[in-house]
Amino acid sequence: MARIEDIERRLLNWSRWKHGAGARGLGYARVNLAMVVVDGGQERDSIIPTDDCEAQDTDAAVMTLPSELRATVEVFYVHGGTMAAKAKILCCTEPTIRNRIGKAHPMIQTALADLAAKRRARRALVEAGQASARPKGSVSDETFVDQMKRIQARRGF
Repeated sequence: MARIEDIERRLLNWSRWKHGAGARGLGYARVNLAMVVVDGGQERDSIIPTDDCEAQDTDAAVMTLPSELRATVEVFYVHGGTMAAKAKILCCTEPTIRNRIGKAHPMIQTALADLAAKRRARRALVEAGQASARPKGSVSDETFVDQMKRIQARRGF
């Protein structure tokens, strides 16, 4: 199975986020300011920003995978080393790793889509609750904004 480009990008960012979380951080990129000053103010490594929200969503999606695929994804993306070393850790062959990664990509994509759908549903519930909580006869948000614009125009703002 072929890898999905967007999922590959997300998993690579997730990998960087996991490394940051394991290195005395909460997923944020680290900069050793003492080394920057010692090296004359020039940084040697470029810092790749990682979106924590996206990484957390990806982490949640990876956690929904069956244990065999989850372990493969974690070893493949988070652990360094050669494919042979990764195959030894997972006690399988290199083609098996590639096959599992190919299977995991669509499953992660589905899990992310489900997560987004749940968020949209929760947001719709909140917005419906807010709308029903307004007293009857109250102005809508659009009407309120229009009224504020007219008041500001009269006052010369």
